[in-house]
Amino acid sequence: MSSNSPQVKNFRPEIQALRALAVLLVVAYHLEPSVVPGGYIGVDIFFVISGFLITSHLLREAERTGRVKLAAFFAGRARRILPAAMLVILVVVAASFLILPKTQWETLGTQAIASAFSVQNWVLAADSVDYLAADQVPGPLQHFWSLGVEEQFYLFWPLLVLAVCLMAKPNADPRGDGFASRRRMLWMIFAGIAVVSLCYSAYAGYSGNAAGYFITTTRVWELAVGGLLALVVQAHANGSLALPAWAMSWQLRNLAVLAALAAICFAAFSYNAQTVFPGIAAAIPVLGCAVVIAAGNTRGPGSLHPLVNWAPVQWVGLASYSLYLWHWPLIVFFIELAGGEPSPWQSVALLAGSLLLAWASLKWVEAPLRSFRPLASSPARSLVAGAVMVGLAASLATLPGTMQKRLVDQERQELATMMQSPPDGFGAASVAQGAPAFVAGHQQVVPLPATAAEDQPDLGDCVQEPKSMQIKECEFGSKDATYTVALVGDSHAAHWFEAVHGYAQSKGWKVVTYLKNSCPFSAAQRKADQDGSINCEEAIGQSLQALKTRDDINAVITANWGGATFTTDAAKGQAAIWSELEDAGLPVYAIVDTPRPPQDSYARDCVEENAQDPEKCAFPEKGAYEKGDATERAAELEPRVEVLDFSDHFCMEGTCPAVVGNVLVYRDKHHISDTYMGTLAPVFGQRIEKALAAN
Repeated sequence: MSSNSPQVKNFRPEIQALRALAVLLVVAYHLEPSVVPGGYIGVDIFFVISGFLITSHLLREAERTGRVKLAAFFAGRARRILPAAMLVILVVVAASFLILPKTQWETLGTQAIASAFSVQNWVLAADSVDYLAADQVPGPLQHFWSLGVEEQFYLFWPLLVLAVCLMAKPNADPRGDGFASRRRMLWMIFAGIAVVSLCYSAYAGYSGNAAGYFITTTRVWELAVGGLLALVVQAHANGSLALPAWAMSWQLRNLAVLAALAAICFAAFSYNAQTVFPGIAAAIPVLGCAVVIAAGNTRGPGSLHPLVNWAPVQWVGLASYSLYLWHWPLIVFFIELAGGEPSPWQSVALLAGSLLLAWASLKWVEAPLRSFRPLASSPARSLVAGAVMVGLAASLATLPGTMQKRLVDQERQELATMMQSPPDGFGAASVAQGAPAFVAGHQQVVPLPATAAEDQPDLGDCVQEPKSMQIKECEFGSKDATYTVALVGDSHAAHWFEAVHGYAQSKGWKVVTYLKNSCPFSAAQRKADQDGSINCEEAIGQSLQALKTRDDINAVITANWGGATFTTDAAKGQAAIWSELEDAGLPVYAIVDTPRPPQDSYARDCVEENAQDPEKCAFPEKGAYEKGDATERAAELEPRVEVLDFSDHFCMEGTCPAVVGNVLVYRDKHHISDTYMGTLAPVFGQRIEKALAAN
């Protein structure tokens, strides 16, 4: 075998350099996403490296002994991964009590438990397809999702290798390779997994499945590519796979490495949040990483050997795991304390702090426990110690949720006292008094910020999810009502339900709903509908048909989120569908969209942190309304439609308060709380009655 051939023992410098590149891309992306908008590909580089190293280890053992010692393998993984990871979880949980508002404690506890048990990626996947949870503030343990993918890979990959060892006979081929039949079977299995996973990854990405970014099934092909590369390297190392001389030339290998790194940099600086990912786009960094590993230790003109072996690069590669673990909590806590994203100089300071924590973690936790003799000499003791660490972290991770519940229970007792007899000027009623945050000496905010997310209409499947292919017609109120209004639209129509229904009840009206999240009532197609991430057209058509065929509906009330983007003119789309209803004799009343707080945090979190002075959480009216709200422009195209504008009850004198008359206005980033909408019912009634009278 040529001395220039890529031997396994020579791979460490290149792999450490790749690790350094991967972690620095991720950290740079988290600190300055405008500079490195595709830095998230660093995670994909880590996946290929892990797939290669783990498979190489398993293959060497399988070829040497004919099987895989699962206990020893899992024990080694436990010593390598768990000490630093569990320490980060414990530190984050403890620090969160001091830094994060208690509105986030329960979510943090859930993520901490999920991180301890290596299922964070599935929790985030579930949240990503939950319409109301998808835009929640990133938690300080969110980055554990990629560790979950890797650790799930570590669970089933050695089982595959062991199964092949047990099933395939170690027959010798003519060249004396006793592992040949097993290697062929592994080739087929690894390649099959890679192809199926890649196809599913592409499907999930292009169908708009938000969960596809996190789930193991869309990522395992990247690890499998590393596994296939390990098979090639092992076969070449033992002489069973001969490569042509030109493929081993140092000139070609240097050129291949430079081209691969150029491809990785292209992805890092050209990809962004709009790139369909992982899918086919991930192939560029994945294959680029594989090429660098395959090229091995290069030399001669054009070689990056001096840079690869530079001590700082090797150290960052060595500390990459600890650096990855610590950098994200540090960024999240800084943003919470500073109230905004870091400046460039602050980003440099955060990078320095992350490197310092990584150094300490590597020196005093990661490295010592990995080689701690009482554990390293006994797989059983390693596994028991790992289970204890996970159990301890998971147990302490329950504290944030428990503490939040206890504090909320205490506040609910105080709240119940006030709600028995709401003060004068409660909620929207205080707008006439200048919309003070607190009235009549009461200092309690309703709903409680910690439970604000629950303060929404209890409509169940009467509000269909974005992916649903249908709409559901629901009725509220007396069947014998002499007047019926229909409420139609997306989640911003649904958040008006309490005001509409509250007034309808007082008048003995019936309310019929046709509601579907992410689907504004418009003839224009949403861009998200075009790319398949939501299904609106059929449901909107069903709603229109139902409205036109019912003979008991007297008026149609519609509202929608103004931030939706369309493939055609939004105003024309709304006006077109309104015209169909007006032509059918159904008067339409369109509500102007509500303002939204700044998007870097929740108003409820700000109110929790400023409980005695919620005025600090008010935000400027300028820029608070979505520029895409086409309601008024559509009404100009269809003048028979009456526009209802309640902006004077959300913003006053250029400012939009987060608390009005003891009532928290926003339950999340842009939906209005049911409590505030309930207090708006009388105002809604006055304006709808006036509009009805005008017609």
